[in-house]
Parts: sequence; C-alpha cells; structure tokens
Amino acid sequence: MSDHGADSSAFGQLFETHAEPLRRYARRFVRSREAAEDLVQDVFFRLWRGWETVETGPGVRAYLYVATRSWALNYIRHEDTEARARVRAFPGGVAAEEPALPPEGERKLEADDIIRAIEQVLASMPPRQREVATLRLRHQLSTAAIAEMLGISPRTVEVHVARATKALRERLPALLAR
Repeated sequence: MSDHGADSSAFGQLFETHAEPLRRYARRFVRSREAAEDLVQDVFFRLWRGWETVETGPGVRAYLYVATRSWALNYIRHEDTEARARVRAFPGGVAAEEPALPPEGERKLEADDIIRAIEQVLASMPPRQREVATLRLRHQLSTAAIAEMLGISPRTVEVHVARATKALRERLPALLAR
C-alpha cells in the first residue's frame, strides 16, 4: 500500500505543472475560461480517482492532453446537441410541431448516426486495438505519438490501425443501412 501523503504530493506537483497549460489548451476548443477550468478539473478528478494505478512516467503528459482534448470535444458535442434540441423545440422562439432544422442540420444528424455506428464497431474490438483506433480516430494522433504513448512499436500501431480499418470497412455499411 502506498503512502497517501506522498501520493498527494506527487499529484499536487503534477497538477501545478500541467493545470494552467491544459486550461489554455482546452480554451482553444471550448472558447470559455469557465468551461476550460471545469474540463481540466474533471480530467484531474478522474486521474485522482485512479491515482494508485497511474504510471507517472513520460506518458502522463500526453495522457493529460489527450484526455483534455477528449473532454473538450465531448463538451462541444453536448453543447451542439443542446443547441439543436432548442432549435427543434423553439425555432424562432415559438414551439413547433415539426423540427425546424436547416438542411445542414439534417446532415449533422446523419453524421451523428455515423459516429454512433463507428462507436459500436470500436466497442467490439479487442482492448488494445480499440485504444489505438480511438487515439487515431478521435484524437488524430500520429503513429509515432501513439507508439510512444502506449509503449509499443510503430509497426504494432500500424497493424492495429489496419485491423481497425478493416473492421470499420466490413461492419459500417451494415450498421448504417439500418
């Protein structure tokens, strides 16, 4: 069992080192100081909850940035969903019987279906393949960055990406035809 005081000290140092740069990074996505602060707090809270299992080596910085980006993109997606719901419910401020989405709004709904189908395929993959595919697709990291972050060879990353791509090509058409 580890010394909780030492854990707190190491965590506090990690927070002091990375919190402000992560807030600035998050603000690039969410354009709100308050939202960026909340996102970074959420990232560190989740990190603290699993602190006993965290490897604080060189990959922790990359993890913090990937997690912050992921939370920021989820925040943006949530805000977009709420905005579409408001437009559907009250176009021009008046309740409507039919959704009042412009054609590009309809395309966005189709994009949401595609995202859900991709998520379904990703969920069915073996854990390491899913992890590599997620880092490539969601976070758009390079092969080298993924290899460094996960401590595997770039060739292994390429193999996982190829298998994930094959799975997506095979299963997406059926999922989207529903």
